Amino acid sequence: MVSLFTLLTFALSVSGLAIKPEQKRSDNRVVKLDFNVDRKPPPLTLAKRDPPGAALNNSRDVRYLMDIYFGSNKQKVQVDIDTGSSDLWVHDQVYGQSWEGTFNYSESDSFSFINSTFHIYYNDGTQAIGQYGLDTVSLDSGLTLNNFEFAVVSNATNSWTPAIFGISRKVQEVSQKKYDNFPYALVNAGFIDKPSYSIYLGGDNGEKGLVLFGGIDKKKYKGELKTYPIDDNYYAAIELKTMTYEGKTYTANRPALLDTGTSWNFLPEEVVFEIADALGAPKCKNCDKQISCDQPTDKYFTFGFGDQNITLSYADLVVIPFPDEPDYCLLGLDVAGEKSDLILGDVFLRKVYTYYDYEENTISLAPVVDTEESEIVNA
Repeated sequence: MVSLFTLLTFALSVSGLAIKPEQKRSDNRVVKLDFNVDRKPPPLTLAKRDPPGAALNNSRDVRYLMDIYFGSNKQKVQVDIDTGSSDLWVHDQVYGQSWEGTFNYSESDSFSFINSTFHIYYNDGTQAIGQYGLDTVSLDSGLTLNNFEFAVVSNATNSWTPAIFGISRKVQEVSQKKYDNFPYALVNAGFIDKPSYSIYLGGDNGEKGLVLFGGIDKKKYKGELKTYPIDDNYYAAIELKTMTYEGKTYTANRPALLDTGTSWNFLPEEVVFEIADALGAPKCKNCDKQISCDQPTDKYFTFGFGDQNITLSYADLVVIPFPDEPDYCLLGLDVAGEKSDLILGDVFLRKVYTYYDYEENTISLAPVVDTEESEIVNA
């Protein structure tokens, strides 16, 4: 999920960390966070189906949800894990609506505002406005960070949006004064050795996913993790060299952001329109492209990263935005801006296991293995 320049972003910051003495740290210095894979559509933007070719409503057919507890009284708020932004914000209970939970700062004895305004614009013209504050943040595991700086949003155009848990690089934070966001805060607190994490999105139809800060699950991928330098001064993107489909190879050589906060893949217009034509979808920008749900599993779209190819079948490009309407399907591709990074969203990321290393400024990929088996090691 990316900011003003592409899709979505939100804000939280971290400072003045303190660790409760009774907390126990993992011997292998890995912080494990399980999350639920939620495939229900948002209540406003996807509440009604649009006709083929209607405007794309930032279509999110899936979210990756976990609980974070805010304040001295541990107010539970459900957050959406986002590798495409670096910050966290939460709805003010007085003003906000959300799927699961808002924050009432007046009920927390440890909360204090700081003199910093939060204001983020979205690419569709919507926005969120609030103010930064400091408070305690804790997880189900008992891990606690005190004096955590985050934004309390009092005015959001899309008030149904759940809180966003951005975990990308510090350079991508919304605030002008950069801070140690969650991965860096874990390092400072001594829970992990370096700001890094791996993520497993549960495969095609799984209900559970896993993010490991400071660690890798060797059972969740096949072959070797191939490592690539981050190819953007701002976003955590790597260079996508080629795309092969319909018997041709398109040379891209453009940065591609790996973003769990975006459902579709945003690719060059030529590529999207040719795939749309092959699958019988409308050839249009920023629109829902309805297609037959029955797409071939023996025709392929291959993403080339130089020394590694990641291959999806045409069936993998199908998105079912309404679980209770399995016969209504969309093409999970749309057109990227000519001067912006490409985006590889959930349609791509559920087929790979991804490791982000922000100390080395690299991202590693391997084909995913859908399994409940686990072998967690330090990164």
